[in-house]
Amino acid sequence: MPQFVHLHVHTQYSILDGAASIQSLVKRAQEFGMPAIAITDHGNMFGAKEFHDKLTKAGLKPIIGCEVYVVKDHTEKDKDEKAGDHLILLAKNKKGYHNLVRLVSYSWTQGFYYKPRIDKKLLKEFSEGLVCSSACLGGEIPQFIMRGDITSAERSVLEFREIFGDDYYLELQLHKSLSGGSDNDVYPNQVKVNKVLAELAAKNNIKLIATNDVHFTAEDDAVAHDHLICLNTGRDLDDVTRMRYTGQEYFKSPDEMAALFPEYPEALANTLEIADK
Repeated sequence: MPQFVHLHVHTQYSILDGAASIQSLVKRAQEFGMPAIAITDHGNMFGAKEFHDKLTKAGLKPIIGCEVYVVKDHTEKDKDEKAGDHLILLAKNKKGYHNLVRLVSYSWTQGFYYKPRIDKKLLKEFSEGLVCSSACLGGEIPQFIMRGDITSAERSVLEFREIFGDDYYLELQLHKSLSGGSDNDVYPNQVKVNKVLAELAAKNNIKLIATNDVHFTAEDDAVAHDHLICLNTGRDLDDVTRMRYTGQEYFKSPDEMAALFPEYPEALANTLEIADK
């Protein structure tokens, strides 16, 4: 079995979006022989204490992180930027943990507008001790790529590399939809984005990682998670236009992850590099 660590994981503390209990993630990681797990809940660190305690007790390394929302100016309440671009931050040491706490705190106390938000000025000020990756299709760089603006995508890559140095990674995801629903564009967009990310990584000497954007623990939890998303968005299950996940966002085994990315074995190996940091 190849070695792999999940570095993009939403627990039940991603309120009305994540459906994975921390204990269930611990059990799965132990079954797969994984040495560590990251927690990257949406905009908050509510689960950090429970996560740290339960993983430590189980002999696993807890990697404390967050999926933050990045806007141009976190102090401006601009309706066009209320969502922000997704970004993964992981604390690699005590200084990084303190900086992550500061960033998440500022996102709520200074930047909250529909969602807790930060900006690149804050990232530059509090980047020490943090590992950063480019996140899902909601990230700034994938958004540029999907719009066909490769020049801006590369400019953004270099900007983040300037901030985080060798602790900056480009993130590959691949979720082939099983629902036949409105999420059908996810897979082709990920294929398109992954190709360009790999090219940008090679050109600019930046490493790739593979993640699965975990939102629930086991594959058969997808139906329950789908109901949760309906509660979150206030939509009916039979609404064909509602938000859907692909059903692939579960805590996959290293073998399953290797099967998704046979051409990028280094993207799996680099997850161990980050865990070692």
